Amino acid sequence: MDSKIINRFPIRDYLAGSGIYPAKDNGYYGMYHSPFREDPDASLKVDYNRNLWIDYGTGGGGTLIDLVMRMENCSNGKA
Repeated sequence: MDSKIINRFPIRDYLAGSGIYPAKDNGYYGMYHSPFREDPDASLKVDYNRNLWIDYGTGGGGTLIDLVMRMENCSNGKA
């Protein structure tokens, strides 16, 4: 499947399907506890309009595919 099509799938829905929900949600973006590390401050931001994420604790971020690669520790082809 084309990565542009995959990246249209809402990151919020992918995280919810993985049992991960925002600690704070204002409708435009959600703040999540990072699934990659201990994160008591909910420093992973998901921008719902742009469908991008950033982890303020590590500086990492990107598209849905980038998130899946990070969460599953896999390559782009497997994500």
